[in-house]
Amino acid sequence: MGIVSGKLLAPVDIIVDSREYSKQQQHIEELRRKGIKIAVMKLDVGDYYLLAPEDKKPVLVERKSVSDFLNSIRDNRIWEQSLLLKKAAEEEGAIPIIILEGSLGIIKRFTKWNITAVLRIIDELIITYNIKLLPVPNKEATFRWLAAKAKSLGNTNKKRVFRLRVEKKPMTLNERILYVAESIVGPTIARRLLKHFKTLRNIANANIDDLMKVEGVGEKRAREIYLIFNSTWKENE
Repeated sequence: MGIVSGKLLAPVDIIVDSREYSKQQQHIEELRRKGIKIAVMKLDVGDYYLLAPEDKKPVLVERKSVSDFLNSIRDNRIWEQSLLLKKAAEEEGAIPIIILEGSLGIIKRFTKWNITAVLRIIDELIITYNIKLLPVPNKEATFRWLAAKAKSLGNTNKKRVFRLRVEKKPMTLNERILYVAESIVGPTIARRLLKHFKTLRNIANANIDDLMKVEGVGEKRAREIYLIFNSTWKENE
């Protein structure tokens, strides 16, 4: 699932995804004016790749506004995106970071989202996926951090061949089963349910009492799972 492969012909501090560059050109050019060496290339995973000398770890960054983050939760992309980010960073020995721009306060003010559910997802990303989350107030703060972090990583004068090797292969059947379960209850509970019930069909057929036998599944969570599998879908709702 190659993030990118290639040879850098000049010293570079940050590789910027070409799509991200087209959206944030003004801010990225400001980084250049601050002395940050930028290369623009297509990254299959992440938006910014901060290179580092051999004695430090590079940093792979995904930038999301709070609205983007909520949308990725709504359509269940968050788990696949986070898994790709984690795998890519592990392959390259890098630190994966999601920058979260804006205030989570908009969840309460402008949406019907349950803040507790969002915080549980953030908890899963940090603990289960080992992805760092960096909250910043706005986009300007993101680019201030990128400049400061690139400088703190130090000199990358050596030309280097880099290869972020995670390839976006089709998921195996086993991975697809886990992905479906994770989209309902998140990574930790999904694995516990599958370990206990063995198949998605068994989970769907379980009653509330059966579901509550799984560690970490209380009555409220069990009822939510039961309703997902036993409620009629309403097209216009």
